[in-house]
Amino acid sequence: MAAMHKLIVGARGWDHPGWVDVFYPADLPQAWRLTYYANEFPGVLLPETLWLSATPARVAGWCEEVADDFLFFLECRDALRVVPTARRYQKLFRSHWGGVPDIATALMPSAGIFDLRALRRRFEVLLGFSGSVLVPAFFLSGDPPDIGRLRQAKMLADML
Repeated sequence: MAAMHKLIVGARGWDHPGWVDVFYPADLPQAWRLTYYANEFPGVLLPETLWLSATPARVAGWCEEVADDFLFFLECRDALRVVPTARRYQKLFRSHWGGVPDIATALMPSAGIFDLRALRRRFEVLLGFSGSVLVPAFFLSGDPPDIGRLRQAKMLADML
């Protein structure tokens, strides 16, 4: 289960058209993108607009498309909504529940300077404090997130 991972590294969202031919094969159906993404990354940060509009059936469908140890984390920009959100959605995601990470520390834009030493220090901070998540997590954002940097971040986390 999730205990295998000391630190989850993933992207903010998985359905990025800009990843076609870069990460996703051109002939991969859009409906298969989550499964394909989940084969390489152990978790995903669901953008707030996505999970707020998701029905319980849609959440169940996402859970069926991923391996048993894959985790979904919810982006929540309103701190007052975190606890009620966690209670309601934890039941929907069942064993795939990752939690509601602190966006200030868990989310980083993939554009700009990418310093692996600084990223390692950030990972060490995340590993020391999990807050409202089951496993510490780190996510890259962007339109789309830089897949090369995401892979580097995952490799770094795997080495810690």
